[in-house]
Amino acid sequence: MKTWFLFLFIGGLGCQTAETTPKGILPPNKFAQALVELSVIEAAQQQKALPPQYHNQPVIWTSDALSRLNTDTAEFNRSYRYYYTHPEKMKTVLSEMQKTLNQP
Repeated sequence: MKTWFLFLFIGGLGCQTAETTPKGILPPNKFAQALVELSVIEAAQQQKALPPQYHNQPVIWTSDALSRLNTDTAEFNRSYRYYYTHPEKMKTVLSEMQKTLNQP
């Protein structure tokens, strides 16, 4: 009886340690897409290539870009913190970014 309980207990611990992405975190491909888009927008701003309504308005262009991706600043920031603290998962994001950049 004790052996059976110990087996179930250890098996339960193994299931709990399998890490899943928490709710409110963008999936790697969508987070990668947001990073690429925000990077392009930031580069365009530095080159003064954005439309006048976006000049010196980083909050507006960030919000517009994220809304096009059906997300918001809060979810993006949560995702950023999550992936930043999970380097193995960030590798997946970086791989997705590379795929996005290599699309025709």
